[in-house]
Amino acid sequence: MARINVNGVMLNVMEIAPSPGRRKKPSETPIVMIHGLAASSAFWYAAGAPYLAAVGPVLLYDLRGHGKSETPESGYGVVTMTADLGALLDAMGIGRAHLVAHSFGGMIAVLYALRNPDRVASLIIADSRMRRIQSSLAIPLAKITPAIARRLSLLGIEADALSRTDDGIGYLNSVARIQIAAEAEADEIMRAVYSHPQLFRSRRNAERWIRLTETVSLVSDLANEETFGPQELRQIGQPMLVLVGAKSSTLPSARALAQLCPRAILREIPGVGHFFPISSPALFLKPALRFLRAVEAGGDRLETVMMRRRALSD
Repeated sequence: MARINVNGVMLNVMEIAPSPGRRKKPSETPIVMIHGLAASSAFWYAAGAPYLAAVGPVLLYDLRGHGKSETPESGYGVVTMTADLGALLDAMGIGRAHLVAHSFGGMIAVLYALRNPDRVASLIIADSRMRRIQSSLAIPLAKITPAIARRLSLLGIEADALSRTDDGIGYLNSVARIQIAAEAEADEIMRAVYSHPQLFRSRRNAERWIRLTETVSLVSDLANEETFGPQELRQIGQPMLVLVGAKSSTLPSARALAQLCPRAILREIPGVGHFFPISSPALFLKPALRFLRAVEAGGDRLETVMMRRRALSD
């Protein structure tokens, strides 16, 4: 790992060298992976980033305020974080890359592709909400039993406050507060409330997320920023693979991307939700590897793969 000064902020970066396979030499085009809010580059490592090195070199980094990167007082909007990405690629000497992004990272990848089309070979967008297309998220909430409601109340958390439609930040705050308050019981309560285990790898990470939303400009930066809409998305000409869990609240965004972007293909993955790249890594890795290899091969192979995937999504 290394820390690189980008736009005046020290970002944590990890490089994974290409791993030559038996059949084909890896490409020289890097695969740059962008995580979502409240996550870090560890998300992509857990999702199998080293396996993508069979296609080419892989670059992981922590967004500002996340992981081991520096936490400045401002600059948490999509525009600034997209500028961070561009400055990072410049600093690393990367002229053109495949962009792979999850959740909020998808906004960064798409905006970078719109502003720098010649520097993006392809995009893989995994379960990302496009904010001007889908203004809010309907967060799935399990039926909370009276026993779980009482346990939440003892922890200082009102069950009624957990059922919300928001931009995802309120949901992440609720998840973090449950983990901090419940500690050893967090997994059990999270499964009872949201049907999944705790998202933050440690209490420390949960506390860091709460501080990020309360002490820097992240919330206001995201609330007050205009990015791109449907008209701009029609301009993206790169091959794009859109992966989304069939149980995810970001389905409207995924379907819009597939409809608006001329060379996008959609794959809805049955039985999984927003965090499927780490809950079921093979469901992310298999289509991602096939797509990246097809893009690198180009020509008829790429078009064949894209036609097949379009047929599967129809």
